[in-house]
Amino acid sequence: MLLRRKHNYLNCFRIALPSKGRLKPSALKILEEIGLKIEEQERKYILKTSHPEFEVVLARAFDIPLYVQYGAATLGITGHDIILERGADVYEVSDLKFGKCKLVLAVPMEAEWNKAIELPSNTRVATEFPNLTRKFFDSLKKPVEILTVRGGAELTPKLGLADAIVDLSTTGETLRKNGLKEIEVILESTARLICNKIAYRSFNKIKEFIEKVDEIVKKNEAFN
Repeated sequence: MLLRRKHNYLNCFRIALPSKGRLKPSALKILEEIGLKIEEQERKYILKTSHPEFEVVLARAFDIPLYVQYGAATLGITGHDIILERGADVYEVSDLKFGKCKLVLAVPMEAEWNKAIELPSNTRVATEFPNLTRKFFDSLKKPVEILTVRGGAELTPKLGLADAIVDLSTTGETLRKNGLKEIEVILESTARLICNKIAYRSFNKIKEFIEKVDEIVKKNEAFN
């Protein structure tokens, strides 16, 4: 028999944050700005905050939508691109306006293709985002072979593994350094605050938390 330890919302609300990567510093900063101070400890992934009703769990950004969907966390901060890729059944309650990037289709500089529709049928495309990539090419009615990789997609054309890639890009510098050019933007992404659907409908405290986050986002926008 499987034993699953369910999170008890009556004891405290859990917020899932990226354990590393570009979103983590800004996610921590937002919590601090609303008064939740967090003391990080090495090798600890569930952290107390200065408010007894809230704790933080550090997780892979890619897993956070599932933590929130299944109630292991009440709230989470991760990328819009990841939420769509995972297809998680959660409420996307706030656009946090940081972590801006694009999911793009890129090909080698020397390639003659300048639009996705120009790729030959059954072109091999390497990506960490197979679901979004499939959806994009299906919308074009363009059959492609999708090669799912976990990082380093930009290397695959050089190694002869793929003819094109779908990957995140902020400035385009990494693509250029690897001899690639962007030919299509699939979606634009920022960090989002997400919430478990049952918790959102059940607890006013959650809505108050979201309102505080929105106030901070608006204040930061006004200063930028």
